[in-house]
Formats: sequence, C-alpha cells, structure tokens
Amino acid sequence: MKRGFILLSLLLLATACERNTYSTYSNKNKVFFSCETSISPYNQLTTPGRFLAIRKGDGKLIITDSDGNKFEEPLTAIQSGSFIFGLAGLIVGTPMLNNDDMSIWAFDLGCPECDSPGTRIKFDLTGNASCAKCGGTWSLNTNGFPTDDKSRPLYRYPTSFNNGILTVSN
Repeated sequence: MKRGFILLSLLLLATACERNTYSTYSNKNKVFFSCETSISPYNQLTTPGRFLAIRKGDGKLIITDSDGNKFEEPLTAIQSGSFIFGLAGLIVGTPMLNNDDMSIWAFDLGCPECDSPGTRIKFDLTGNASCAKCGGTWSLNTNGFPTDDKSRPLYRYPTSFNNGILTVSN
C-alpha cells in the first residue's frame, strides 16, 4: 500500500512539472528564403554588425538596412510561391559578438512577446532591437536574447551559406 502511494506520488510529481527548455532555432513559424550575397543590398550581410530586414510586400520584397535605407525588389512567380517569411519577415545579418566563425544569423522580424504578424520589431546600427508595442528589447549581436528582464528571445532560424548563396530554412 505504501509502495503504491509512493509510486502514485512520484508519477503525479513527474507529470506536474513544466518543461522550460530552450532551443537555439525556432520551428514555430515556417521560413524559406535565399539570396545571392554578392548583389546589393544583400552584400551587407557578410559585414559584421550589419543586418537587413526582409519582408514580403505586394509582389515584391521590401528590404531595409540598419541605416533605414529601403530597397524594393520584384518577386518572380517562383519566389512568390516558394519564399516563406515566418511570422512577420526576417532580420538577417552577421553579429559582431559571439560569432567566431562569422556566420550569418536569421531572426524573425515579428516580436516574440506580441506574437502577431502585424507587430514588427525595429533595429539600429548597434544591433539593438525593440518593439514599440510591448517595449521589449533584444540584442541581435547576442543570439537575439532580451536586454530587458521581461521578454523571451527572438525567434531564430537556421541558415546555410554556400558559394555566395544564403539560405534561411527550417
């Protein structure tokens, strides 16, 4: 009887615990994007500390760099059908910190706290990002981790870089 009570207690305790695990990459929102980094404005992506915001507009890509310059690029029919931009678009670039192999990182342009396609974060030349709606702040140079104590990390997506072609895909 005692043994049954102990086993039942342990079983209830094990199922009552919440799992707070952290994964480097997000699978919450699907993403697929590719570009050639030798062509402007994508050539900024290989420079440490430079990031681009990339989102889908009406039949075009809208690309904004860290300086606030906007570029528009028409989408081909194939690109329009195959590119998937996560929750609200992408932030792609090369961080200045914690990046010994100088790899290109990709984050979602959507705020992970607001979790809405209409709420995009903004970022500056120093790699600091913020949400005007909820006030959350993050550093693009430190894995998208929050710089305040209330936010969760930005959604980050896997990247691959081969022969000058960058692919963001999960």
